[in-house]
This record gives sequence, structure tokens and C-alpha cells, in this order.
Amino acid sequence: MDDALARLLKLPAQTLLIGSVVVVSLVAWIIKPVQRALILNPYRVRYRGEVYRLLTAGWVHADVSHLVLNMIMLFYFTEQTIRLLGATRFLVLYISAVVVAFIPTTLRYARDPRYNSLGASGAVAAVMIAAILLHPKLKLTLFFLPTPIPGAAFAVGYVVYSLWHSLTAGDGINHDAHFSGAMYGALLTYVFEPARVERAIHTLW
Repeated sequence: MDDALARLLKLPAQTLLIGSVVVVSLVAWIIKPVQRALILNPYRVRYRGEVYRLLTAGWVHADVSHLVLNMIMLFYFTEQTIRLLGATRFLVLYISAVVVAFIPTTLRYARDPRYNSLGASGAVAAVMIAAILLHPKLKLTLFFLPTPIPGAAFAVGYVVYSLWHSLTAGDGINHDAHFSGAMYGALLTYVFEPARVERAIHTLW
């Protein structure tokens, strides 16, 4: 048992994180009470003190496509982020972003007992923005575009899109978390690496 635990702890942070999200999501699909216990319900957070849901909701997903898309995005940007922040600061960024990204949603829907939200999208947005700020020349290959696009252009488009849909919510997607996660990711990355982020911004201008 001790040897197995030691080998587990030696795995890269990226592998441990993605693996934990996948395992918890699978368990929550199979055992529905687990999903109900972990999902974000702003009403229960405010009126029943179940603050832990701000964190646990980031480890459960609605369906396979939701999980796969988030984990692909996380896998793509994690290596770029860890390379400069290191594993410890990366985990601080990710885990705190899960919580922070859900705060606006919690405040917005605190009086609605029927509203629920779940998924790692807010934290993934934080990691994505961090990677782009730390690697300003990063280019992204998207399946619906024939050529790679600059990471900075994608980041701006993502933030504007998320903000717009957050203000005009109606498609069932938690755009509040996407926008909040992205903004928080930019802020904490600046706190961690101010000189590098400033150089990145100057490079883009």
C-alpha cells in the first residue's frame, strides 16, 4: 500500500489532476446521489452553508462530451503553464480558480433552489489564459479553422464571447464561470509572474 501511494504521488501533477476529475465524474454518473452531493447549488451554499460545493462541483460533469472537451483543453494548456509556474503554483491556480469561478454564479442564483451548475470549465479557462499570458507567441490549432490562430486573439475572443453570453444568459451554459475563471487566471498569473506577463503584453502591442 505504501509503495503504491508513493508511486501515485510521483505521477505528474497534470496526470493526477485530470485523472481525479475523470474518476470523480465517472463515479458521479454511476451513483447519482454522489453527483447531487457534489454539484453546485447556490441556494444550498447560501442557506445551508454547503460551501464545499464551490470546490466539488469542478470535479463532476454533465455528460461525456462535457468531460472530454474540458479535459482535452486542460491537457493542452497544462503543460504550457506548469513549464513556467511549476506544479505547486499551477495547482494553486487551478484549485482556487474552481472556487472563484463559481462565486458569481452563486451570488446570482442564490435565491433559486432549482439552479445547479457543474464542471471544470471555469478553472480550465483560468489555465488557458495563464498559458497564453506566459507564452504570448502560443498558437492554437482549432478543428474548425484551417490555420493556427494566435493565442492572444483566441483569448480576447473567448473573454468577449463569455462576457456577452453571461449578460444574455439563456443557453444553459454557465458563462459566468467561464468569464470569471478567465479573469481570475489572468490576475493570479500576474501575481505569480508580473514581469513575464508585462513583457507578454508589451510583445502583443
